[in-house]
Amino acid sequence: MLQLALGIALGISLVEWSALPAAPSIVLGLVGFILALGLPAWAWLFIGLALGAVRYDLWRQPPTQTPPSVATLCALGTLEPTRNGYRLLCAFEEPALPTYALVYFRSSVRHMPDYGDVFRVETTWRRPVRFSGFDWARYLERRRVYHITTIFSEQQFEILQSGAGRWQRRFSAARQSLRRTLRTHLRPEDAALMEGMLVGAAGDFPPALREAFHRSGTGHLLATSGLHVMMALQMVYLLLRATPVPFAGRIAVVIAAAWCYALLAGLRPSIVRAATMTSVALCAPLLGREADSLNALGFAGALWLLIAPHTIFEVGFQYSFCAVLFILLFYSKLEYAMRRGAMRLGALPAKGKPTALAGKVLQKGLIPLLSVSLCAQAGISLVQLYHFGYLSLLAPVANLLAVPMAYPTLAAGFWFWLSQGVGATVVGWLCAWQAWVALTFGAEWVPALRVASTPAWLPIACYAGVLLLAPEPPLGEVEEL
Repeated sequence: MLQLALGIALGISLVEWSALPAAPSIVLGLVGFILALGLPAWAWLFIGLALGAVRYDLWRQPPTQTPPSVATLCALGTLEPTRNGYRLLCAFEEPALPTYALVYFRSSVRHMPDYGDVFRVETTWRRPVRFSGFDWARYLERRRVYHITTIFSEQQFEILQSGAGRWQRRFSAARQSLRRTLRTHLRPEDAALMEGMLVGAAGDFPPALREAFHRSGTGHLLATSGLHVMMALQMVYLLLRATPVPFAGRIAVVIAAAWCYALLAGLRPSIVRAATMTSVALCAPLLGREADSLNALGFAGALWLLIAPHTIFEVGFQYSFCAVLFILLFYSKLEYAMRRGAMRLGALPAKGKPTALAGKVLQKGLIPLLSVSLCAQAGISLVQLYHFGYLSLLAPVANLLAVPMAYPTLAAGFWFWLSQGVGATVVGWLCAWQAWVALTFGAEWVPALRVASTPAWLPIACYAGVLLLAPEPPLGEVEEL
């Protein structure tokens, strides 16, 4: 499955960057099919190449004419908060255009449409523009969004058909309830931070604080990912252990909880990857198969790229998959080396388990956490340098301080939401700690690697080399300790 995912990614990338005289998907599809027949050991890689090329060529659409001032739209996404209102992803119903539109609603507008609503707008359309340092227009074009408009008053639109009965609206309503609870009982900065840690940072997250999280290397806490899914599902499983539900039933509930959490967080690529891997890994024992994390990662990547091929060019997707890939490949070896080093220094006993509290914390807490943090940082380092030209050298230290507090932060946040405001003081303390870590280790004094520009071939060659040369780590050595 990992070969298939890599092939799909390669096919999408070649179609995006190629300048072939014929249709890229036809050429690359034929090349992939021929190579798959000639090299059976790499057949899945070349099959993926053909699939990725064809899928992305079908996904891409040329820009269409500007829609008329009066158009009928259907909401395909849920309302997302922005700094001065909300935005909504929509498809054109009349005229029936093959592209999408972003509709922005100012905060003064009440009774805005939401997922599944069909509504008529009377407005002026504009094309996305390129911001300084970020090609916003190209980002949206890859998502087939070519037109944007802003609604200033309720007189500009009329809901023709309501989608209130759709199940997706329940998750939108739940997220709005979470947002209202946080904004009512907490300071604006704490509410934004807690919402970011629970379901992902919204568009109105304070820019300076967001920048501090990214510069410190703890920005993954604001993008719901495998860490959040693991913590949330541990809470669910601990609750299930106190019930008479059988093992298979517990697995089904945990998988359902993973996808409910993914829907609540807006189906971001990182949390979809985590939910997919969780589902595959948990289903393997029920089917009498051995769970293979690398194959589960490949399955998640292949599935998501076939559904939404444009996400391969987005930072969140690259962060998530590169970090998890390096953790799966190198975590056990790094943890083994660190534990052996601690034994040589006398911090851990050479044989048996540590009896002192400091030894237990080191073996069960600091070493695994530092190993995961270092692997994840190594996995995203070239991606971060390519996109942002900045890499903090103290990111592992920042993660050692921030990640252990993420579990109580998530637990307190969910309890705060379900209880409608109980525990505001504790939540405030936890948010203050996370903000302090981000602001301290995201400051200018922090030593960092800064580069003006990184050529695209460098991260591609690096990750390709890792995938080709890095063997799957043996777990026997670690288990013996």
